Amino acid sequence: MARQPAVFAVLVLVTGVITGMVLYSRAGFFGLTYDLVVAQSPNYYGIPLDDPAFTQMARPGVMASANGLEFIDGSPDAGQYLWQALTAFPGFVVTVGAFFLMWRLMWRARGGVYIPQVARRVRFLGGWLLAGGLLAPQIENFAMMRLLDTMAVGEAGYRTGEVPLVVPLVGLGLLALAGILRDGVRMREDLEGTV
Repeated sequence: MARQPAVFAVLVLVTGVITGMVLYSRAGFFGLTYDLVVAQSPNYYGIPLDDPAFTQMARPGVMASANGLEFIDGSPDAGQYLWQALTAFPGFVVTVGAFFLMWRLMWRARGGVYIPQVARRVRFLGGWLLAGGLLAPQIENFAMMRLLDTMAVGEAGYRTGEVPLVVPLVGLGLLALAGILRDGVRMREDLEGTV
């Protein structure tokens, strides 16, 4: 991919379009294209469903239960729209930023990987993924709780958001790789100096 940046650019474009469609279909355009806002309670209620539509689906001896509770406001104000947009926007920024940084890294690496600029870009990408992977879920969770606080009394519980471990682990791996590349750059410079 480093030798053919056009192929990488097409892959990034296709992935970006798919990501955009998923975000758009899940909550409109960051939740701004609907006439309502939806906030989900972090509490689990376990309400049994006795309606025949649900009990007929369950096998014998199995009870149907609803755990999630959503609040829907059909007349939201600008603040609620802002909080709803913030429930998806930080993850989108981390994803788009990672693709952009990866494209810059691949563009720079076409001349070789053992150069100082490549090591710096790998380190920056690793830091971006580590920080973004840890912060984006917290910001999104905080926004969901603030949105929920505008719609329900006593439901918003400020807990830490669930962090998908893959993104911070990839960030840590890239930081380690950046250190290895820096050592490789020094060794290459030493070798060129002795020859």
